[in-house]
Amino acid sequence: MSKRLLLSSAVVASTVAFAGGAWAQQGPAPNPHCPPGSWFCADTPQQPAAPPGQPVMLQPLPGSREAPPPPPPPPPRGAWVYGPGAPPPPPVVVYQPPPPVVVYQSPRYIQAPPPPVYYYRPRPQPMPRSEWGLNLHGEGAALGHSSTATHDSGMGGVGFGLRYKPIPAFGLEADVDFLGGRDYNGFQRDETAFTMNGLVFLNPKSRAQLYLQAGFGWAGAHVVNDSSPYGAQSFDYSYFGGQGGLGLEFRVARHFALNVDALAFIRERIDSGAAQSPEFYDPTTGQTTNTSAGVLFRGGMTFYF
Repeated sequence: MSKRLLLSSAVVASTVAFAGGAWAQQGPAPNPHCPPGSWFCADTPQQPAAPPGQPVMLQPLPGSREAPPPPPPPPPRGAWVYGPGAPPPPPVVVYQPPPPVVVYQSPRYIQAPPPPVYYYRPRPQPMPRSEWGLNLHGEGAALGHSSTATHDSGMGGVGFGLRYKPIPAFGLEADVDFLGGRDYNGFQRDETAFTMNGLVFLNPKSRAQLYLQAGFGWAGAHVVNDSSPYGAQSFDYSYFGGQGGLGLEFRVARHFALNVDALAFIRERIDSGAAQSPEFYDPTTGQTTNTSAGVLFRGGMTFYF
């Protein structure tokens, strides 16, 4: 029973399929607006294709009441038109100026500028508030000469002094001097002097310092009259007097200085024989005196500590 039913269903299905295919091939004439083999096709006329370069006019949708937008204006002549068949635009080329030309020279041909010159003014070193100094000097004395002297006068020697400066502008100095030579009368003389002087420095902050000095002192002399017809006679004199003058000190370094000065002195004999045998006698006027004067020139160096 079942085999018969299955066979009958297969025969019916084959008959229906064959009849449908024949109907489809023998149907009405094909529609030019539908592609071949289409079962369903609308009677809508196909719009002709727009020529190249012209905008395509779109038909409004069925049931739409709005008017289609106007076509865009044609592009200007020479403008690029971007479309399906248009060539791509040319690449953008940016022109830049070439790099500057750099010329390298060998170092031996390059003349370097001279090095700068710097001038430094040394700052003066501050002087200490108080200091001690040891002065060493040579000296010469100008005494003049008598008209009756048989030898020209002139004396020279050396000396040293101890200086103390409590402040830069003022100092005290004690000197010991040894001189020898011919005195005013032309006699041979050896003399030792001890003096005390005060020094006032006028410009203590400068390297070259001008100073004034004044003081007093004692001296002892041994005199030999070697021109007497009665033979050589010797005398011992003592003096007390004062002196004053000016000088210049050049401060080479903080602890060393050079100095020159001139001292004019006047003194009187104070020994016991001054009244009985005066030292000086003027044969023209017959006057006698024990007062003498002269100028002492000194030059030396001072070590400060």
